[in-house]
Amino acid sequence: MYGNSKGSRRRCFMTAIENRINTYLEDTISAERNFEHALASFGEAGEQGKVQSMLSSFSAKAKTQHERLTQLLERRGGSPSTAKTILAQTLAFTPLSAQIGQGSSEKNTQHLMVTFAAAAAEMAMYESLAVAAMTAGDTEVASLARTLQSEEQDDYNQVWSILHESVRESFEAATASGSSPAELIRTYVQDAIAAENSFETQLNGFSKEGNDPAIQSLFAEHAVETKGQYEALTTCLEALGGSTSTFKSLLAHVFNFAPKIAQVGYDAEERMTQNLMMAFAVENAEVAMYECLAESCRLAGDAETESLVLRIQQQEKATAEKVWSRIAPKAEQSILELRSAA
Repeated sequence: MYGNSKGSRRRCFMTAIENRINTYLEDTISAERNFEHALASFGEAGEQGKVQSMLSSFSAKAKTQHERLTQLLERRGGSPSTAKTILAQTLAFTPLSAQIGQGSSEKNTQHLMVTFAAAAAEMAMYESLAVAAMTAGDTEVASLARTLQSEEQDDYNQVWSILHESVRESFEAATASGSSPAELIRTYVQDAIAAENSFETQLNGFSKEGNDPAIQSLFAEHAVETKGQYEALTTCLEALGGSTSTFKSLLAHVFNFAPKIAQVGYDAEERMTQNLMMAFAVENAEVAMYECLAESCRLAGDAETESLVLRIQQQEKATAEKVWSRIAPKAEQSILELRSAA
């Protein structure tokens, strides 16, 4: 009788694990579908042909990715959900109206920044999936996750390789249209301030969620650092003759983290993993944003603002590394807690 009870618990555990992995696959499929459509729209916007071609190719790749994931899920007896997951909603890329007033060439540079962040989000997403699958002993899922993660790393590297070229084209197009270099730098610093202000609020929210003091402390500490960045940028903007705006930048809109209701039904460990993935995406968005701003400063001959921007960028890179180091352990813990409850 005891043996039967033990066997029953094991079967329940295996079913719970399989369902958990299937849910993760559904989440990933939903995110990839969203990325496919967003990247397709990016490929049709602006005027930088090289950027448009690259993002269109990424859209086609995302289509093959969600198709491969769907095939795997169906072999496991599951089916994709039509509902958007938290990652798909958070990285929705829909508020392109936030770019009103930006030139066509500048839109391409913004799209590269967002795509860089999306690739980072997907790298984190596949890291979590691969680790969870390996912890569960599911090598097929883990193998596909690592393959797709490698593809996202390639997208990430490709975007980075053409950022400077895109910035130069955008800057030259904007100045040719009558904008002064100083005016452009003020606008870009305003965008950075709006993004940092939005992210500080979300970091404070993340720091109050979950039950992992180390991760909560990481979010709280970076919220303080982000506030300092916001203040330093504001001082810089005022010295440049500008003032802060209530207008949200594209990045502030895209990463506003509003639809947290999509996390209902996920346990505390999963929600914290999702917060880590979202934070990693935003850190990378900001790394790209500051790289673009620094290049613009070089083109404008503004060494002082460039120096500030590069200092802040180093802080973002350091935080991104810290966040990344937490993703795999948290994904593993989510599966181990299921096992201990069985």
